[in-house]
Amino acid sequence: ENFGYIIHEFDPYFNFRAAQYLHDNGWTAFKNWFDYKVWYPLGRPVGTTIYPGMQVTAVWLCKAWLPVWFGFKEWIGTDIPGNVA
Repeated sequence: ENFGYIIHEFDPYFNFRAAQYLHDNGWTAFKNWFDYKVWYPLGRPVGTTIYPGMQVTAVWLCKAWLPVWFGFKEWIGTDIPGNVA
């Protein structure tokens, strides 16, 4: 089978690492990030070769939405279940 030049796979591990890097280092570092762990031995300039929508959404959910959600739940008296926290 000939699939052409398009990569037909989804790499959740890479997307997780990219979101984690954005969360830990911020947007400026993410934009300039050159990842040596992918496309060995060449590496990849991640910030300029991906669409960062998923990573930005994941970091926003983690930093902005989750504290608001659990703060609201605590305010109304619903605590976080022990098996979640």
